[in-house]
Amino acid sequence: MLIFYQRWSRRLYRLRPLFILLCVGAAAVFVWLLFSGTPQQGQQWQLSAVVTALTALILWVWATLFHTDLPVSAPGQGFATRIKIRLHLMMLYILALLVSVLLLATTYLGLRVLKGIIANLFFS
Repeated sequence: MLIFYQRWSRRLYRLRPLFILLCVGAAAVFVWLLFSGTPQQGQQWQLSAVVTALTALILWVWATLFHTDLPVSAPGQGFATRIKIRLHLMMLYILALLVSVLLLATTYLGLRVLKGIIANLFFS
Protein backbone atom coordinates (compact mmCIF):
# COMPACT_ATOMS: atom_id res chain seq x y z
CA MET A 1 0.00 0.00 0.00
CA LEU A 2 2.81 2.42 0.80
CA ILE A 3 4.49 1.70 -2.52
CA PHE A 4 1.22 2.52 -4.30
CA TYR A 5 0.95 5.81 -2.40
CA GLN A 6 4.59 6.62 -3.11
CA ARG A 7 4.21 5.90 -6.82
CA TRP A 8 1.14 8.13 -7.12
CA SER A 9 2.64 10.88 -4.99
CA ARG A 10 5.59 11.06 -7.37
CA ARG A 11 3.14 11.50 -10.24
CA LEU A 12 1.15 14.13 -8.35
CA TYR A 13 4.19 15.97 -6.96
CA ARG A 14 4.53 18.38 -9.87
CA LEU A 15 0.81 19.27 -9.59
CA ARG A 16 1.14 20.61 -6.02
CA PRO A 17 0.86 24.30 -7.04
CA LEU A 18 -2.31 23.47 -8.96
CA PHE A 19 -3.79 21.78 -5.88
CA ILE A 20 -3.00 24.84 -3.76
CA LEU A 21 -4.55 27.19 -6.33
CA LEU A 22 -7.63 24.98 -6.60
CA CYS A 23 -8.00 24.87 -2.81
CA VAL A 24 -7.62 28.63 -2.43
CA GLY A 25 -10.00 29.27 -5.34
CA ALA A 26 -12.65 26.95 -3.94
CA ALA A 27 -12.31 28.53 -0.50
CA ALA A 28 -12.69 31.99 -2.07
CA VAL A 29 -15.83 30.85 -3.89
CA PHE A 30 -17.19 29.45 -0.64
CA VAL A 31 -16.58 32.76 1.17
CA TRP A 32 -18.15 34.68 -1.70
CA LEU A 33 -21.21 32.41 -1.61
CA LEU A 34 -21.41 32.80 2.14
CA PHE A 35 -21.39 36.61 2.16
CA SER A 36 -22.40 37.84 -1.31
CA GLY A 37 -24.21 35.04 -3.10
CA THR A 38 -27.94 34.64 -3.24
CA PRO A 39 -29.50 32.02 -0.97
CA GLN A 40 -30.28 29.82 -3.97
CA GLN A 41 -26.67 29.97 -5.18
CA GLY A 42 -25.41 29.26 -1.69
CA GLN A 43 -27.69 26.28 -1.30
CA GLN A 44 -26.68 24.88 -4.66
CA TRP A 45 -22.90 25.51 -4.72
CA GLN A 46 -21.56 25.75 -1.15
CA LEU A 47 -21.07 22.02 -0.69
CA SER A 48 -19.42 21.80 -4.12
CA ALA A 49 -16.91 24.47 -3.12
CA VAL A 50 -16.14 22.75 0.19
CA VAL A 51 -15.71 19.33 -1.42
CA THR A 52 -13.43 20.79 -4.09
CA ALA A 53 -11.28 22.57 -1.51
CA LEU A 54 -11.01 19.46 0.69
CA THR A 55 -10.18 17.18 -2.22
CA ALA A 56 -7.47 19.53 -3.48
CA LEU A 57 -6.02 19.83 0.02
CA ILE A 58 -6.00 16.05 0.52
CA LEU A 59 -4.30 15.50 -2.84
CA TRP A 60 -1.68 18.12 -1.92
CA VAL A 61 -1.05 16.33 1.38
CA TRP A 62 -0.78 13.02 -0.45
CA ALA A 63 1.72 14.40 -2.97
CA THR A 64 3.79 16.07 -0.27
CA LEU A 65 3.73 13.42 2.44
CA PHE A 66 4.55 10.27 0.49
CA HIS A 67 7.05 11.74 -2.00
CA THR A 68 10.16 10.71 -0.07
CA ASP A 69 11.72 7.26 -0.29
CA LEU A 70 10.51 4.62 2.14
CA PRO A 71 13.04 3.66 4.82
CA VAL A 72 14.60 0.22 4.42
CA SER A 73 16.36 -1.71 7.15
CA ALA A 74 19.66 -3.37 6.31
CA PRO A 75 20.63 -6.70 7.89
CA GLY A 76 23.62 -5.26 9.74
CA GLN A 77 21.73 -2.49 11.55
CA GLY A 78 21.14 -2.48 15.27
CA PHE A 79 17.93 -3.35 17.06
CA ALA A 80 17.03 0.25 17.87
CA THR A 81 17.45 1.34 14.25
CA ARG A 82 15.25 -1.48 13.00
CA ILE A 83 12.55 -0.58 15.56
CA LYS A 84 12.78 3.07 14.53
CA ILE A 85 12.33 2.14 10.86
CA ARG A 86 9.37 -0.13 11.66
CA LEU A 87 7.71 2.62 13.70
CA HIS A 88 8.28 5.06 10.85
CA LEU A 89 6.70 2.64 8.37
CA MET A 90 3.79 2.01 10.74
CA MET A 91 3.13 5.75 11.04
CA LEU A 92 3.27 6.12 7.26
CA TYR A 93 0.83 3.22 6.92
CA ILE A 94 -1.57 4.83 9.41
CA LEU A 95 -1.32 8.13 7.52
CA ALA A 96 -2.02 6.29 4.25
CA LEU A 97 -5.13 4.76 5.80
CA LEU A 98 -6.25 8.18 7.02
CA VAL A 99 -5.74 9.71 3.58
CA SER A 100 -7.70 6.81 2.05
CA VAL A 101 -10.62 7.35 4.44
CA LEU A 102 -10.62 11.09 3.78
CA LEU A 103 -10.56 10.55 0.02
CA LEU A 104 -13.43 8.08 0.25
CA ALA A 105 -15.45 10.53 2.34
CA THR A 106 -14.87 13.41 -0.07
CA THR A 107 -15.68 11.14 -3.02
CA TYR A 108 -18.96 10.22 -1.34
CA LEU A 109 -19.77 13.88 -0.71
CA GLY A 110 -18.79 14.73 -4.28
CA LEU A 111 -21.16 12.10 -5.63
CA ARG A 112 -23.93 13.47 -3.41
CA VAL A 113 -23.26 16.96 -4.76
CA LEU A 114 -23.27 15.67 -8.33
CA LYS A 115 -26.57 13.88 -7.72
CA GLY A 116 -28.07 17.10 -6.36
CA ILE A 117 -26.84 19.13 -9.32
CA ILE A 118 -28.16 16.63 -11.84
CA ALA A 119 -31.49 16.35 -10.03
CA ASN A 120 -31.80 20.11 -9.91
CA LEU A 121 -30.97 20.57 -13.60
CA PHE A 122 -33.14 17.82 -15.03
CA PHE A 123 -36.01 17.33 -12.62
CA SER A 124 -36.98 20.83 -11.56
